[in-house]
Amino acid sequence: MGSRMVSAFVFSNPGEPISGLVVVGCRNNGGFPLSCGINLAGVDIPVLDIWGEEDDMDNHDAKKRVTMISSRYTQISIPGANHRFEGYNKKLVAAVVAWLSSQ
Repeated sequence: MGSRMVSAFVFSNPGEPISGLVVVGCRNNGGFPLSCGINLAGVDIPVLDIWGEEDDMDNHDAKKRVTMISSRYTQISIPGANHRFEGYNKKLVAAVVAWLSSQ
């Protein structure tokens, strides 16, 4: 729910001094204002969209956002990880650090 809420905030407050956004396990359900599909398409800052590949709902929703991939929007799945990244925290952190280093 945290990723959906922060995506709604960033989408609804485009003037805020935010230079990038990392969302983890962001889901499209809930409709506006809590749909990552709607919110992430409408932000104009770099976005890292990361999820655990073993979570069917996260996988399904991320695939619906694949058309947004661009120089501004990056998607990364962590093979073997579930929605909570249990046992995959180091891989999650490494992916985020790598993305931040590339910005």
